[in-house]
Amino acid sequence: MDFEVGLTALCLWADRSDETILKLARSGVIPRHGKGRYRLRESLVALSRWQTDEQRRASKSAGSSRLQDKKSEEIDMRLEERSGALIAEAQMEALAIVDEFAGPLRSDLMSVPARVTKDLALRRQIEKEIDDAFGAAAKRVAGAAGSTGPAGGTVGAASAPASRRVGTRKPRVSKKRGRTRAS
Repeated sequence: MDFEVGLTALCLWADRSDETILKLARSGVIPRHGKGRYRLRESLVALSRWQTDEQRRASKSAGSSRLQDKKSEEIDMRLEERSGALIAEAQMEALAIVDEFAGPLRSDLMSVPARVTKDLALRRQIEKEIDDAFGAAAKRVAGAAGSTGPAGGTVGAASAPASRRVGTRKPRVSKKRGRTRAS
């Protein structure tokens, strides 16, 4: 047995606003029987089915949305991996750490000969050995990086053809005087 009711009674039984019921009636979810008349049981069953269907669609779309997000993240990672972006980024970070460490170390070590001895020939020999050691280190870094990238300039003198003095220029001493005196 099904009763015909008006909009107000259906709203009370369905616990919905009249706007919601009218919207559902316009979309064909709740069938009308005459002008402003609805069958109570038929309308409540239709409303219940519509609500369960909406909930199922919402949960299904949320799940498929999460799945779609994961798939797009995976595709992005594959593209980055293929382009070598991740590897290049890691190499750049490693080279930056090496540069940050080796730059100040080089200047510290190049000041050692001046602090250790006043003999200019011995200073030049020590400076040359330190410079050669940094040149070899720069070659190893460039080989590990796969190219002579930005690390070579900071780490060592691999690009410099000859070793250079650090500090003040060599004093001009006349040949008569010979070696400079230690002061």
